Amino acid sequence: MKRRDLLKKSVAGGALLAANPVAWGSTRPATAPSHAGGEMLAGFAREKITPPLGTRMMGFGGRDYKQGCQSIHDDLYVRALFLEHDGQQALILAYDLCFVGREEADRFKGALGREFDLLPRQILINTSHNHAGPAIGTWYWSGYLPPERLYVDQVEKATIQAVRRARERRCGVTLSAGMGDTSLPLSRRKPDGKGGIAFAPNPEGRVYTHLPVCLLKDTKGKPVCLLFSVSTHPSTVMGWDITAEYPGAACRLLDEHLGTTAAMFLQGTAGDANSSVIGRGREKWERGSWPEVEEGGRIVAQETIAALQKPMSPVIPGIRTIMTELQLPLQPVPPRGEFEAVVKEVKPEDCPRNVRCLWASRQLAHLDRGEPLPESAGILLQEICLGRGLRLVGIEGEPVAVWGWMIEDLFHRDVTFPLGYCNGQGLYLPVSAMIPEGGYEVASYWEYGYPSPLATGMESLVMSALVRLHRRETG
Repeated sequence: MKRRDLLKKSVAGGALLAANPVAWGSTRPATAPSHAGGEMLAGFAREKITPPLGTRMMGFGGRDYKQGCQSIHDDLYVRALFLEHDGQQALILAYDLCFVGREEADRFKGALGREFDLLPRQILINTSHNHAGPAIGTWYWSGYLPPERLYVDQVEKATIQAVRRARERRCGVTLSAGMGDTSLPLSRRKPDGKGGIAFAPNPEGRVYTHLPVCLLKDTKGKPVCLLFSVSTHPSTVMGWDITAEYPGAACRLLDEHLGTTAAMFLQGTAGDANSSVIGRGREKWERGSWPEVEEGGRIVAQETIAALQKPMSPVIPGIRTIMTELQLPLQPVPPRGEFEAVVKEVKPEDCPRNVRCLWASRQLAHLDRGEPLPESAGILLQEICLGRGLRLVGIEGEPVAVWGWMIEDLFHRDVTFPLGYCNGQGLYLPVSAMIPEGGYEVASYWEYGYPSPLATGMESLVMSALVRLHRRETG
């Protein structure tokens, strides 16, 4: 079956395809983004956000509660790309972190808005989803333990400084974009033979294998910034060492190749993919080593260089930014008794060390206050067009690989960066076909604080919203 047929089949009931043929590339809107004369201005900078030793980590629930980080293997950074053209501005931020929660994303955008007169829709925040960094957001333990406020303060200051330096370095640039391929993603949803899904390497599983790239050069041909994206979890190593994982290694190697500090990794639709270096030819995921982190970075760097060596499309500059929040329905909220049963399974003195007990207790606390439990999950969608045929589409949460193919197909004539982990934390975003199968991506809703899983049909809602955003952006 062809990829396009698979994509159509994944949309519940085919309603999106029937109602919005443009979503599948059958027609294009009559209008395109206006591109006035003048060159694009761009500046790039990075600042360290390496935490102090002892800072609580995020990425592996069993590890994160025991102790804070104990050593620094390599530094973490926030990277900033400031863009301006014809009076329009955009800012792309990339963090070597697991998450930036909605609260922190709003805080950072507010600080940047005051400092640089930017609107939230003009700022795209993306995290690499690094599992070997400090805790920001509310996933797992961080939803119930005090936040690391001093570290959040550190990240905010570093973000403002990176943006200030990037803005000061603005210069005239040309843009070129292209699409490569990557071998790093390996599906972690393996059919268990009983109608369910095991968390295990699945070479036959669907992953998003495209590797979009965008190279910005100054008038002398020197690289200013290289945007590249791979859709794979950075969860190779598990320990108390701080590292930027394979994205950090890839950026270092690409900077060496470019002869300047310019590489900027953006995490894609990685919800159901791990690095193949810890699962290739194995029945289960293995705990990785530092050489395997380096191997993952080397694979991505080499594949990115290969993409750059292909014919690249010049991009006529033109900035357009737009963002909206979409409410994705949850399945019916369980009755109170189900939350009470979860709490009763754990001794009261053990509940503070059991996240599922804390989660159930939190739901009961809301009910005791007379507050209804949420029936939907708010997810931010953002589109930033950098020029004719080049755009970034950011989704809050952890979209699985199918989302990457659907978004790419929506803008099939363009070089599109389908991105997850943007502007907040959200939750795992499976597709409807995965709901009856189960698996971690479906069943982990409670780790994000929600009372029930997502309902089917979420892809139709998101893709329809992206079509509306696109029509507003091009109108």
